[in-house]
Parts: sequence; structure tokens; C-alpha cells
Amino acid sequence: MKNTTFLICFVTLISCDVFTSKKGFDENNLIKPEDVGVYHKLKEDNIKIYLPQGFKALTEDKIREFFKQIENKETRYFFEKSYESQRLMKGNIYSFYSNEYASEISIQTLPYMTFNKSNAIELLYYLRKSFLEYQKVTGIYHNKIKATYFGEKTLQFFKARYRLTRFNSYNDEQEKENYEMFKIVYLITSKRKTFMITIITPFEENFDPFIRKIKL
Repeated sequence: MKNTTFLICFVTLISCDVFTSKKGFDENNLIKPEDVGVYHKLKEDNIKIYLPQGFKALTEDKIREFFKQIENKETRYFFEKSYESQRLMKGNIYSFYSNEYASEISIQTLPYMTFNKSNAIELLYYLRKSFLEYQKVTGIYHNKIKATYFGEKTLQFFKARYRLTRFNSYNDEQEKENYEMFKIVYLITSKRKTFMITIITPFEENFDPFIRKIKL
């Protein structure tokens, strides 16, 4: 794909280690995204995205605040430099976070491009290579669950789902911790617009219903 390598930096960045499942999330209280949602306008790109109720926009200051909370200097440096590189890329970045869901959703607009199944397979390969580099720094593994592609003249849609785990992780009392998060990566081209959505949650959920409600 012409811009495959271009996509990788910010996809890796969005796997931030500062967002973990230890935020008081209770799956029993989960409201399905298709039940209650709110539209958020991406002002610079005239796109309206539909998110579960409770998601709020993250400012750049807030994101940098999260980075400061990363104790390991090497990991913190990795995220800070990746974020700086991301800001230099073409396109706009929009980040949302929900304390209630303990979940993060990031959207980045990209230069318009069409792609096919072959390109999607290539993107999947580069994602895997990028996530291996991420693993070396953070110790977090990306385990692919499933990847799908749909394409026609007016719409191209790529989706990949991952289970994130971290091995040999210990808390302050030197007790072994179980770390598990889930990530969904969408790449969408429609109506001469291309954008990527990355969702990180502490539970495996189907977010397709609100993806289908995006207004371009």
C-alpha cells in the first residue's frame, strides 16, 4: 500500500501503557454502545462519530500528563518521541477517553487513499512488525484475534482485533499481575475521506454498531 508505512507510527502509539483495566470498571454496568450514544463532531474534518455516552475529548496537555505518569524512563521516552512524530504527520488526531468504560478511542484522519484486500494484508503484516517493536519496550504482547476486509467502489473497510497481554508483570508487593486489554483497529475510506480508528478497552466488545453510524 502506498501509505502503509505512514500508518504504523500512530497505530503503535495508541497502545499506551498508561491506560489499564485498573480504573474501577464493572462490566456488569456496561451499557451497549448501540443503546446510548452521543455524536462528537471532528471539527477540522467535518466528520461526526458516534460514541457510547460518557466519552470525553482528551486535550494534548492531558495526553502529555499521562506520559509523565509512566515511571519507566525508556518507556516514557518511547511514547513521548512517538507522539511528537505523530504530531508532524498529515492529518488530525482526536482522542477520547471514558473513566466509566476505562476505554480509549482515537481517530486520525489520513490523506485520501483507496485500498484493496491485498493492501489490507500488507497493512496487517506491518502492524505485526510494529507491535513486535512495541512489545520490546513495554512487554505487552498483541495477539491477533481476527482481521477482516470489505471493499467496493464507494467504501473500503479494514478491521483487526487484538488481545493485549503482558507477561512477567508484578505489582509493588511482588505479586504476579494479570494484564489483559483488547484493541480494535479500523481503517476506513469513504466519500473521499480516509481515517483510522483505534479502540482500547478492558473487555472484548463489538463496536461495529457505532462505527456504522459515523456521518461523513
